[in-house]
Amino acid sequence: MNWNECWGELIIEELVRHNTECFCISPGSRSTPLTVAVANNPRAKSLVFYDERAAAYYALGHARASGLPAVLICTSGTAAANYLPAVIEASVEQIPLLVLTADRPPELRDSGANQAINQTFLFGTHVRWFFDPGCPGPEFKTEALLSTIDHAISKTHRPLSGPVHLNLPFREPFLENAESKNSGEIKQFTGKKAYVRNVVFRKVLPNEVVKNLLKNRPESGILSIGRVPAASLNSLRKLADELAWPVFADVTSGLRLGDNCPNRITYYDQLLLEDLESAKWEIDAVWHIGFPPTSKRWLMRWENKPAAQMVWISDNSERQDQSHNFRWKIEAEIAEFCDQIVTELRLGKKPKIVHAKSQKWLQASAKVESMMEQHFPAKAEKKEIDDFGLTRRLTEIIPKSHGFFIGNSIPVRAVDMVGTGKGADIQTALNRGASGIDGLIASACGYSSGLRRPVTLLIGDLSALHDLNSFKLLANSSEPVLLVLLNNHGGGIFSFLPVVRQPDIFEPFFGTPHSYDFQSVAEMFGLNYFRPDSISGFEADFKKAVRENKSAVIEIFSERDKNPLQLESLRQKLMKCAFESS
Repeated sequence: MNWNECWGELIIEELVRHNTECFCISPGSRSTPLTVAVANNPRAKSLVFYDERAAAYYALGHARASGLPAVLICTSGTAAANYLPAVIEASVEQIPLLVLTADRPPELRDSGANQAINQTFLFGTHVRWFFDPGCPGPEFKTEALLSTIDHAISKTHRPLSGPVHLNLPFREPFLENAESKNSGEIKQFTGKKAYVRNVVFRKVLPNEVVKNLLKNRPESGILSIGRVPAASLNSLRKLADELAWPVFADVTSGLRLGDNCPNRITYYDQLLLEDLESAKWEIDAVWHIGFPPTSKRWLMRWENKPAAQMVWISDNSERQDQSHNFRWKIEAEIAEFCDQIVTELRLGKKPKIVHAKSQKWLQASAKVESMMEQHFPAKAEKKEIDDFGLTRRLTEIIPKSHGFFIGNSIPVRAVDMVGTGKGADIQTALNRGASGIDGLIASACGYSSGLRRPVTLLIGDLSALHDLNSFKLLANSSEPVLLVLLNNHGGGIFSFLPVVRQPDIFEPFFGTPHSYDFQSVAEMFGLNYFRPDSISGFEADFKKAVRENKSAVIEIFSERDKNPLQLESLRQKLMKCAFESS
């Protein structure tokens, strides 16, 4: 065993001792010591990828679901550069990720050597830590190598979760041969525990802060919830019940879909339409918990008409308030914050009746719910397919056993605007940090792997074209991933832009028109394929795909220029609903 092999074994063994369970490998020569070590370690679960970009997004999805850093391994050169989009998403969304890039040794850099680029700080400010220990050898002690790996894992979690980059140069030969036998002694370590055990710092919110917050709270307000740790959801439900304020639960929160959140205003985004009276209602306070919301209308309300009291509760110290109107920032573990608030609220007297302002929001929400059910009737036979109607029906029929991964552009907006509040309580995820449309199929497959359950993925046609090679991941997924593909032959989201009024410019430069379908792609990878022509047909095909328990593609064709008309029709009915209630 030479130094390269020894370092490879030590690095991978130390990672599995930290319960790292997902190694995403892209084949290459320079990374041989790491790849061989993964292959030889019985506790290292690995997957091989043709494309580094897909590998990185798969790792992102897995880490998002499991909370554990997934590990990326690649060779030198542009292979590592392909990780950048997913590394950016992991950084913004605070998802733990460990990137191990193999590299040429120093003497081959800046020398014209093949596949040698400058990989130092390749990912810039998007990583929490970068380190290059140099080539394997006796100069860098084994203890130092192990503590480096331990520190790297620690930095993926704290003080702010995110990606870490270790650059590892290797000299040839990568494996031992007759000429490269190691003459020095390589120290080995036995046992099953990590070399360095980091004790986690625990943030405890001082009780006087809680009492001060409650003392200064108004009788009514809005509890706004963005993306939060899944472990905090039960505590948030208790807070929503005890606080008795209307709840604006974002689509990323895990509380937007399903009948699982007290006092939720399911269609708050619709109630904030500027032409509605409800958009003008006074809000005395906003307590926002977690990451920023998806709803542009809610964000604009913060900016243009902030409440008298604006409080942001987050489990990190990052600034995420684009309105710059939140004057009170509380940093605390979210579940503990909720538990402390609930304890204090239960010590006081709970109002016997719901405050009039809160009651007004709840009554409006119920009316919009009734209008939505009439606008999107569940029993309509052979109803024509449109993106919003399809999305509405999907949220009604996804089984509780599934996770739900939502694409960007039309899908996330459609779910946020019209997704039902009466379907199954399902775990939901999006790549909403940088809101890219690349790598979404890979991310959903990784999310399924991390959840260890089937996943339904809702994306558009351009997103699928971006990630064609990941259809292989669908076919090989250990749990079924059902790809519900909205094909409107272009960029549907752009139909909402003012430039749509200039068709000679809009269609070629923004509409991104194409005539492709994905049936041959599904057949190429041995995936079940469905092409329903109505909402009722979609429901039948989706339920069949669920029963067959195999990854499948359900392709729905719609007309993107009808999307604005659908929302306008919905707006008109909302206006009528509001007038009738006044």
